[in-house]
Amino acid sequence: MKLGHANGFGRRSFVKSVALAAALPRLAWAGSATAAGTGVTRMFALADIRLGEGVFAHSHALNRRYLAALEVDRLVAPYRIEAGLAPRASKYPNWESMGLEGHTAGHYLSALAQEAAQGDDEMRRRLDAMVAELAACQQANGDGYVGAVPNGRALWSKVAAGTIDAGSFSLGDAWVPFYNLHKMFAGLRDAWLHAGNRQARGMLIAFADWADRLVAGLDERQMQALLATEHGGMNEVLADVHAITGDRRYLALARRFSHRALLDPLLRREDALDGLHANTQIPKVIGFARIGELDGDQAWIDAAAFFWETVTRRRSIAFGGNSVREHFNPVADFGAMLESPEGPETCNSYNMLRLSMQLYRLDPQPRYADFYERTLFNHILSSQHPRHGGLVYFTPIRPRHYRVYSQPQECFWCCVGTGIENHGRHGAFAYAHDGQSLTVNLYMASQLQWRERGLVLRQDTRFPDEASSRLSLQLRKPQRFRLRLRHPHWLEGPLDVRVNGKPWPLQSKPSSYAGIEREWADGDRVEIDLPMRTRAEGLPDGSDHVALMHGPIVLAARTGTEHLDGLIADAGRGSHVAGGPLLPLDGAPILVGDRNALAEQVRPVPGRPLTFEAGALIRPAAFESLQLEPLFRVHDARYVVYWRTATASAYPALVRRIEADERRRQALEDRTLDRVAPGEQQPEVEHQYQGEDSNTGVRMGRHWRDTGRWMSYRLKARDGTDPATAVELLLSFHGADRNRGFDLLVDGRRLETVSLQGDAGDTFAERKIALPKALARTAVRRGITVKLVAFPGRRTAGLFDLRLVRGE
Repeated sequence: MKLGHANGFGRRSFVKSVALAAALPRLAWAGSATAAGTGVTRMFALADIRLGEGVFAHSHALNRRYLAALEVDRLVAPYRIEAGLAPRASKYPNWESMGLEGHTAGHYLSALAQEAAQGDDEMRRRLDAMVAELAACQQANGDGYVGAVPNGRALWSKVAAGTIDAGSFSLGDAWVPFYNLHKMFAGLRDAWLHAGNRQARGMLIAFADWADRLVAGLDERQMQALLATEHGGMNEVLADVHAITGDRRYLALARRFSHRALLDPLLRREDALDGLHANTQIPKVIGFARIGELDGDQAWIDAAAFFWETVTRRRSIAFGGNSVREHFNPVADFGAMLESPEGPETCNSYNMLRLSMQLYRLDPQPRYADFYERTLFNHILSSQHPRHGGLVYFTPIRPRHYRVYSQPQECFWCCVGTGIENHGRHGAFAYAHDGQSLTVNLYMASQLQWRERGLVLRQDTRFPDEASSRLSLQLRKPQRFRLRLRHPHWLEGPLDVRVNGKPWPLQSKPSSYAGIEREWADGDRVEIDLPMRTRAEGLPDGSDHVALMHGPIVLAARTGTEHLDGLIADAGRGSHVAGGPLLPLDGAPILVGDRNALAEQVRPVPGRPLTFEAGALIRPAAFESLQLEPLFRVHDARYVVYWRTATASAYPALVRRIEADERRRQALEDRTLDRVAPGEQQPEVEHQYQGEDSNTGVRMGRHWRDTGRWMSYRLKARDGTDPATAVELLLSFHGADRNRGFDLLVDGRRLETVSLQGDAGDTFAERKIALPKALARTAVRRGITVKLVAFPGRRTAGLFDLRLVRGE
């Protein structure tokens, strides 16, 4: 498959897609009046934008190849099984055979619809065929349902009857079933809105009617209990059904699917996000904003905007991502993110970009565009391998760690689903318009058709490899309008612009828009200078770590290619995590010098765009030859994004402290055979958590889980462990917990009664429990179930850590 277009824009398919755009449904994607009062802010349809030759067109082409490698019959197979129809092919492996069957199909519909909108006939054929297959499943179900949740009928019967057994990531025995269904709701919506598939529209409405009937008998308490389980953006997509049909019944249903536990603090402008599963929350907030827009509820829009400000200003890092092990870390401590191999999740950035676009439409402020650019050019672009197109789940910022990549027939993580959408809509935010103005939000090679104005705008640029962009206008007749150019937050000084070769004086400042209002004619040209400087950007917690940036681009350094275990992931449950050894932090490079002057010693490498060296800063000397380049170009390697910093005088003491901390940490890691982080989604799923009357929370930046009855995990020593190894359980609690007790059972055998007296103060206390030899052998060979049973009438202490370790 040839990557990109020979002419840079693929004019024939662009013309075809523009013609299609005229016939597509026009949902009310408009927002409030712009600051200038000139009209309503609208984004352009995907059919109106074409990418020019460059990194984004290359990424888009890779994504089409990835889509073409997937088989519709295999994606639809779980739906046919649940509908009682014989599958035409086997299910895919990985998450598609582990309880989350069907979630990828919804994302795939959205991705196909995006490609169909942009003129890809083959993807349109796939879309139409897939919708027809799903319609057959819906017809066989007989009630509007079109889902693939395993044993879904039994589950939904219980829900309709008011039996709500909800955990953070399970409803009954099902893994996040509404999250799963939301992907199909969104896929059908996009098949209609982007590609005009009428069959999908009818299916979407029937599916929404099924959801309405399902929860009709639930009172508000039961409904909110149901929403305690991750449910994606159900409120948003139901609000969209209202916008599509005009029936306010669906808007009322969208409000019912809005989780008050998140909404109410946001309405009070309270940041209560510490410890929450990040990507559970962001889609809910997109829904709050959409409901607020459609129902004229400014308070809900303001709540969404407050969430956006909180996440982007206090909880996001240089490349736009957020969270560690999928959860929001405390705003005052990013230490866990710096240590973990499970850094920011791509799904979070996917949804933060969707929220940014939603809020921009309602209030077109440049801060939304600044964040969009930062996240798109760094996190999103870097989450796709530039040769084989594999997609990334976690982007760790632990120094000298690495990312792993999916492959089409094996990997079906959530970030594969969002990934195949991400790389098919790079230009979606590039331009906006209202009645009197055209806004350029992103500097990327592209071509825009503004059909109402009879205008084609072509943007030629190699940005960020070159620090400029050129706009050329094709107009059927001269006309007057305002061209608004974004003045990025990173560009100091005035925005230098030339119109038809002559300087055009502008008054603007960083993070604003500069306007050129004039009568434009065919052939007019606008040149924009975008000089970039290098700077050091700290973490929101004020710690001594910095990222080096050049303009909007995050710079990273390759540090080696050793032990890239699982670089191309297989179908294993945890293969999305880079499981190779964690290289010691005391061996990571450090920037030594005055923090305020670090950027001055970062020098460009002649002849290599966006490549720099900083040998004068880097210690130890073994790393002086490292080169800095855009994160999106660093692949198949261990790397550094965040650098610890120190002055020359403080450097020796810092090294000694890091070495001591690393020795303690490494000693425990060397003994650890398996580990659960209680209260966190992926570790609990991977260790088969079960329990009753259980709560989770965060204390001192760490997650915990307790129970008023019982809870259990399945642990197994890592492969290669000697069966004769002495094995212990190591449990961590908060030292101040008192009057808490429980029995600890292993494979049903009570080993110890634990009673905590709260005598360890405001720190963490550990309990070691040695396993008898027979259970130790079982732990090595096939695994054991560790169960905590609360004393009658009491709760266990919060469990912060559970490890299977070698005896000391």
